[in-house]
Amino acid sequence: MTDPRFLEADQPIADAIACRDAVQRCYSGLCRCGQPERYALEAAVTVYRYHHPEIPPAQAETIVSHWVAGPVRH
Repeated sequence: MTDPRFLEADQPIADAIACRDAVQRCYSGLCRCGQPERYALEAAVTVYRYHHPEIPPAQAETIVSHWVAGPVRH
């Protein structure tokens, strides 16, 4: 299920789901290949920013982090 907090109001749901799937495939694929999580996250943010160049890098990293790791738990 896609978290509506991270969707833009004018963005079609199908495009948002496709972007999220691409980001998650990138991250999980690199982690499975033994790449450090940080490198996998950076690559996933790059994929996200390809689809959404208008999003600032810090915000993109926050969104992608939630998509691949979930919210931070203390």
